[in-house]
Amino acid sequence: MQLRDNGLGYSPITLVMHWIVAALLLSIIGLGIAIPQIGDEARRVDLEQLQNLLGTLLFLVSIYRLWARVTSYQPLPVGTPHPIEVIVSRSVAVAMALAMVLLPIAVWLYRSAAGVAIELPGGFSIPALIGPSQPVKDVVGILFNIGATAFLAGLGLHIFGALKSHFVLKNDVLKRMFGKHVEL
Repeated sequence: MQLRDNGLGYSPITLVMHWIVAALLLSIIGLGIAIPQIGDEARRVDLEQLQNLLGTLLFLVSIYRLWARVTSYQPLPVGTPHPIEVIVSRSVAVAMALAMVLLPIAVWLYRSAAGVAIELPGGFSIPALIGPSQPVKDVVGILFNIGATAFLAGLGLHIFGALKSHFVLKNDVLKRMFGKHVEL
């Protein structure tokens, strides 16, 4: 079994992690949209704790993914893409992997500076990184918003590239991301 990415393809571990991250990210974003709409305070707290748990899992998985991304060979592109597209796609992928490590840290730091505990289901909570500090909270809030905006732009480019590969270029990039062997 291939445990690391190589020039011919992604490892099964990378593929599973990719789709786990996608599911976690969509769940976190979906909860972020749904939570403000809920009127029942107890239900809102339960969903916030679930969102915190999913964010913690995303952070842990993302640490591995970033390490794997920067220490493994990246598979050769499918088809004959323009070199600029390869540079952009790989840059976006590394930036997104880095953002998925840094953004949860920013949330943790922001909530710590705000004096708000990160509560998890079951009565657990993540300890604060620092004591309450309004200036730190303000700066980290701005940095988080900038980083989150850049991340969402990168995510949009990532999805655009996948759809372009599948529908316009009609190559096998998506098949490869679902674990199928493809010819380069």
